[in-house]
Amino acid sequence: MSNILKKRDLIKIQKNEDPFLMMDEVEIISENHIKGKKKFHESFWVFKHHWPNDPNVPAVFQTETLTQISSMIILSRKEYYNKTFLVVTADKLKFKRKIVPNDTLNVESKLILFSRGLAKFVATGTVNDEFCCSGEFTMVLQEEIKKFI
Repeated sequence: MSNILKKRDLIKIQKNEDPFLMMDEVEIISENHIKGKKKFHESFWVFKHHWPNDPNVPAVFQTETLTQISSMIILSRKEYYNKTFLVVTADKLKFKRKIVPNDTLNVESKLILFSRGLAKFVATGTVNDEFCCSGEFTMVLQEEIKKFI
């Protein structure tokens, strides 16, 4: 089932735009499994402000990359194009390796549950095959959950 979505595709099917699009490409492995990547170029605006003389990607942007790529498991399905996915919880967050200019964060995520607009994901990020970050995320499709409230 493998399907690769490039940046131009991602922009069409989800709501984030540059500079807040935290994915360059995703590969849909199966209906419950995805891989994606984000290169943090030297020109990434955060590097000018986060720890001068020691630039690195803050944990919040690592988390955003994990959640954006995870959400594409659902948002890449035509019936969910351009829906609004909101993070409800972020659990078991771990950050081990600093991400510096020109590093590429590779993310692998699995969908654990999807019911009535509520989704649970487990995601892991690596740089050069070295563990970087991970977390478990519960997210909700705003338009779907309204049907059940």
